[in-house]
Amino acid sequence: MYGKSKAPVSRLGFIFAANTLLVAALAITQAAGAQEAGTLYGPEGVSPNAIKQGILGSCYFHASIAALAKVAPETLRNAIGSNPGGGYRVRFSQGPEELVLPEDLAYGRAHSFDRSDGDWVLVLMRGYAQRQVRESLALAIRQSTLIPSYVKPLALGWLEQSDMILIAYDRAIRSVVNQEGVMNKASFRQALAAQLSSLGVPAAEANTFSGLLEEKGFFDSLVTAVSQNGEVFGAYKSLGQGGIPVRVIEAFQGAARAGLVADREPLMQQLRRLRGGRVAFVAGTRGAAPSGDYDHTDWWVVSHAYTVMDYDDGTQTVSLRNPWGRRPEPNGSFTIPLSTFLEAYESYSYTE
Repeated sequence: MYGKSKAPVSRLGFIFAANTLLVAALAITQAAGAQEAGTLYGPEGVSPNAIKQGILGSCYFHASIAALAKVAPETLRNAIGSNPGGGYRVRFSQGPEELVLPEDLAYGRAHSFDRSDGDWVLVLMRGYAQRQVRESLALAIRQSTLIPSYVKPLALGWLEQSDMILIAYDRAIRSVVNQEGVMNKASFRQALAAQLSSLGVPAAEANTFSGLLEEKGFFDSLVTAVSQNGEVFGAYKSLGQGGIPVRVIEAFQGAARAGLVADREPLMQQLRRLRGGRVAFVAGTRGAAPSGDYDHTDWWVVSHAYTVMDYDDGTQTVSLRNPWGRRPEPNGSFTIPLSTFLEAYESYSYTE
């Protein structure tokens, strides 16, 4: 009788032990999730004040992300998902997701691509860079007159399904691009082959995408994409030569438009929409400082993108934020008269 009672006791012991292990596993998982969340989002969370541009001329990207963080923080939060094998996946309003690996985040931090609180801005930046590469490669394949028609679907399929191809291109570009966003073809070919091999891309795919560099127009298409968005790849280009804010806004939010400050009526319409909190708004300064009496020395940067935070029709003032997170101190935020804004700024981009 006593011997028969040992089985239930053993089962209870097993169940207790299993539950203990399960609780421990859940605790470890939750701790890992909390640590990842703590690394991904800083104390400010997804907000404009968390954003601090690095040493690259990527004001167009950082100012646009700050504008979206102001009016649509959940859109940016939902754009970032964890990857089962490590790292993150970045989702866009359209098109495939992009995989961002921890090594590439570490690279961006080490090279001061971004100084924001948490990794979320840098995750979006790396995903956006890979998206630009993907689109340029897909366009070159579709427009090719030399690639056989039956090969194009295969190449496009590999491009869409293989994250490692895009990561290899991204890393190869970063390793050879110069200050002006220009790449040497021979150096890039060698760097790409090394990256494709190190990431374990199958030989057939690696050979196809290395071989495409020899096709007329293929490398030129890639160079164009990089030169237009060189800052997100590590090109230390001068201010005013960066990418276009409207493209960043489109990538994450969908439809966006751009206008000129000189066209007063539509500008005022969008500024009043901004007051209602319904529009993400980025404005770019002119190539020369405003000549009016208003002191601009503490905030003015030539050919620079700023996040437009608010507009007050009553006081006729515009509030902005420098994506540097400074100038002016403490966090780059300042308010100027509408008249100064009209003189100092040249163009703007906004969500529809």
